[in-house]
Amino acid sequence: MYANRGMYAEEIVNRTIDYLINSNCLIEKRNIPIKIVKDLNNNLVMGKLLSKSTVDYCGYINHKHIEFEVKQTNQPNFSTDMIKPHQYEYLLKSERAGSIAFVIVYFSLFDEFYLLQIRWIDNYVKTNEKKTIKYEAIKQECQLLPIVYPGIINLAEKI
Repeated sequence: MYANRGMYAEEIVNRTIDYLINSNCLIEKRNIPIKIVKDLNNNLVMGKLLSKSTVDYCGYINHKHIEFEVKQTNQPNFSTDMIKPHQYEYLLKSERAGSIAFVIVYFSLFDEFYLLQIRWIDNYVKTNEKKTIKYEAIKQECQLLPIVYPGIINLAEKI
């Protein structure tokens, strides 16, 4: 039911990373710590999660350390429940340690990407006592990441 959620958003982010590699950027997608426990056949394996992962991406843009997660929604809002609690805490700790920590949210209804700083998300949740953030609030308060040729988001200019 939930397979491949966010694959379009991650594909665009991965293309962006490939495109930015020749500039002042170095961003890596982290691997999920999995141990293969059984080979079921040539194309299918059974694995065990060794530990909780942190966030999807880390690296440097314009000499600034970044940590971020990518999420996709087909709703006219963003539920912070999409961010796992350990990832949310990791992003807050990263921000306190000096990193630029954020979530990139893709709204498929509007075909738009936004950069939401983790501090902004945390303040919104605490101030409004809601875990769901309306698209209108994000559009007004957060950074739009336009899709530019060749199918990448304008990330480096927004950091």
